[in-house]
Amino acid sequence: MSLDQSNLRREDLIIKKPTILYELAGSFTVNIDDGDCMCMVYEFYCQQPDNVDHYNMDARQFCRQRKIEPRGPNGQLAILRTPEIDDMVRLYILYHGLDQPDCITKYGFWIGLSDRVTEGEYVWSDGDSLCPSDFTNYAPDEPNNDQNLHGAGQDCTQLWFRFGYHGMWDDEYCNQRPKGIVCEVPDPFCHSQNAIRR
Repeated sequence: MSLDQSNLRREDLIIKKPTILYELAGSFTVNIDDGDCMCMVYEFYCQQPDNVDHYNMDARQFCRQRKIEPRGPNGQLAILRTPEIDDMVRLYILYHGLDQPDCITKYGFWIGLSDRVTEGEYVWSDGDSLCPSDFTNYAPDEPNNDQNLHGAGQDCTQLWFRFGYHGMWDDEYCNQRPKGIVCEVPDPFCHSQNAIRR
């Protein structure tokens, strides 16, 4: 599968908190069924500002407000259940230079996986559990639940662009550092142009 950069667009999006402005750095669309009945749009936003109180919660709320159509389904932090989707998301970030300091300085993008409720039991943003036999793409020795900066440890997941990991998964403190954001937004009837077929 190749990524088509013709649908790369820039626009400003304002969420309910009027002081926070997120700029869409790019997006691509994947046809997730055999027809043209359902697509998923993956949207990429550069790093959150330093003055956000709860970084991961803010990212989750922001993605939930995203819609393709005014009455369409809400988005969520991206779910990367398959190696194909994981590769497309990571390669999009790398290909478009979104891993560089002019987009992120804290080395990562939030995705929708956490073990916030029970340590070691990871759950996707749609409520589905990450089972031991499911696809994962953790960096070596991750997740490690490091507790150096916060006693509760690392409960949220980022695509990690540091130490040559090129977007492998890493557990991160949910509220210590701002990150870029990857949302997935359902697009019923594939209104988005240039959908990539899986």
